[in-house]
Amino acid sequence: MEDKTVTYFVNDDSYDTTEKKLKVRIILSDAGFTPVEQYDLTRVNGNHTFASLDEEVPIHKDEKFLAVFKGTTPVS
Repeated sequence: MEDKTVTYFVNDDSYDTTEKKLKVRIILSDAGFTPVEQYDLTRVNGNHTFASLDEEVPIHKDEKFLAVFKGTTPVS
């Protein structure tokens, strides 16, 4: 059986996976958002923000996610 590659998007950048589910921390890390603890991940369709970095997210074709910085920004 052939693995199907699925393309999904984080902040409009595309990523590919052959996995049916990915943990929130993997989605953020693969998209370059580190440290992952400083970001929230939201599924655009339904506006659902994931509560845990270890939550497994079903990945669907062309699914869109939004990574938002939640840490503090230093002010000079």
